[in-house]
Amino acid sequence: MNRLLLLTLAIALAGCGVPSNEVVRMRDGVLRATTTADAAAYCQKDRTTLRVVGKAPAEGGVLFVCDR
Repeated sequence: MNRLLLLTLAIALAGCGVPSNEVVRMRDGVLRATTTADAAAYCQKDRTTLRVVGKAPAEGGVLFVCDR
């Protein structure tokens, strides 16, 4: 019982300690990334230009659009 509880706690803490660096589609083609560098890298994959729309509300991050 003790080992199972410790293992579950360790897995939960490890999952919370990893920063989310994925890009998430919000609305109307607007995307959200953790940093501007992540946003630039995402747009660069498709050879498009990064246009920052603003700061993500109530969360850390940046809202952006990839323009052609």
